[in-house]
Amino acid sequence: MIFTVEEINRDPVLLPNITLGYLVADTCLAEGTTLSAALALVTGQEETVSGAECSGIPMVPVIIGDARSSASIVVADTLGVFDIPMVSYFASCACLSDRRRFHSFLRTVPSDAFQAKAMARLLNLLGWTWVGVVAGDDEYGKSGVQLLLKELENTGICVDYLEFIPKSHSQSRIRRIVERIQSSTARVVVTFAIAPDIEVLFKEVVVQNVTDKQWIATEAWSTSILFFDPASSSLLAGTIGFALRRAVIQGLGDFLTQLSPVKQPNEPFVKDVWEEMFQCSLAQDWQPSSKIPKCTGSENLEKYGHIYTDVSQLRVTYNVYKAVYAIANAIHNMMACQPGRGPFENGECPDVIQLKPRQLLHYLNAVNFTTPVGELVYFEDNGEPSASYDIMNWHVDESGAVNFIQVGQFDAAKGPGQELNINLEKVVWGGGWADQCASVSQTFHRYPALPAHQDHLKTQQSTVMDILQPKAANNLQWQRKEQRDCDTSGHLTPSLNHQEPTSIISSLVHGLLDLRQEVN
Repeated sequence: MIFTVEEINRDPVLLPNITLGYLVADTCLAEGTTLSAALALVTGQEETVSGAECSGIPMVPVIIGDARSSASIVVADTLGVFDIPMVSYFASCACLSDRRRFHSFLRTVPSDAFQAKAMARLLNLLGWTWVGVVAGDDEYGKSGVQLLLKELENTGICVDYLEFIPKSHSQSRIRRIVERIQSSTARVVVTFAIAPDIEVLFKEVVVQNVTDKQWIATEAWSTSILFFDPASSSLLAGTIGFALRRAVIQGLGDFLTQLSPVKQPNEPFVKDVWEEMFQCSLAQDWQPSSKIPKCTGSENLEKYGHIYTDVSQLRVTYNVYKAVYAIANAIHNMMACQPGRGPFENGECPDVIQLKPRQLLHYLNAVNFTTPVGELVYFEDNGEPSASYDIMNWHVDESGAVNFIQVGQFDAAKGPGQELNINLEKVVWGGGWADQCASVSQTFHRYPALPAHQDHLKTQQSTVMDILQPKAANNLQWQRKEQRDCDTSGHLTPSLNHQEPTSIISSLVHGLLDLRQEVN
């Protein structure tokens, strides 16, 4: 964000004679802290933020954030009362599309409604009709799962189990979830959870050595650096995930490598990153007896800080970039207003000196511009961008290093029957079959809209499975053997004799599962 603000301030055309300022607050991944930080920013009471080009009492007219859906809901509910715009770069819960409730909320990330649709298309394309689902126990996970189950209705795809990762990260519950994954005959595991939750889950996956699963990732972790651990990456080889659009932002790499606590002594976030990266202390009261060495100031960020300076996978970062440019373009359009022809009462033009949140919100909703990267950006009626995802595949080399390879794309703007494009020749499969798909010799470019008739559906699936011959098809057809009838929620409904004890037990467990979902 800071890089983008400085880039805009150097542009003599976009905002001439206006300098953007910023305040940054660490929300500490907590809803209460996020709300407190947002209120402090807009009221000018925050004392523990990092800022530049701001003097006096800051009355922030717009918030960029939050990254998480649960926190964004809390803040948007509150700020919306005052018509203060909020532009999120990573909160994707479909619930935030409700314009009556969140009329001042916009985002540069697509709604999960599209991601659920893309997942259903992918599962159907590959003929994976017997799957397990693991989600986070939060708005992102619960909402995403509901959307996914809705998309799976009448597709012939059954869900063997649905597990929620507790926010407490209870080890006993995590262990039980992984045991369920391990024991299930469903070898495809669809996830809808944020990266920290998945990280906890995969630590237990490593402990239990779960090796025969094909993982499906959401944009929350499909390209996350949290999984650059050889212990887990080998088990995740072949993971297929949906990722936000990638972009190359010129100059960002150089900007990051020149950061240092010496050059930016008043930036607390630079200090925090430096101490974490080099495991040293910048504290003024540092003592030689301390267990942590003192930072010398000569540490080489470019040489040792590649995790922080790697700009090859700019996805969420690019969404932040777009959010800042959206605000700048809104102000640019406000400046172009001609007196007497403005959009407000009596043709009034907006005040560009003391920005009023309500006026800025009006112009934000109407922005239509091209970023320096070359992408056209605008917000649809619900305050969201057009949905587009890169389909990524995890290729793991002998050293355990993960390479994220794009194998396709989902673009909702292309319309039904055209949105999914995937090159099966590039795909490395998970579940231990990474080397068995060399025979794939065709590329499946488009996936038609889900057919209404089941017989047509099976024909489509068989056609795609023929592409995956010979070994891949055999290994990826386990779901068809295990397929059962599904109820309308997508859950497994075994065809059993209701006079048998196993049938009674199964029905009881199924009822308890539905009850638990109602409670959650």
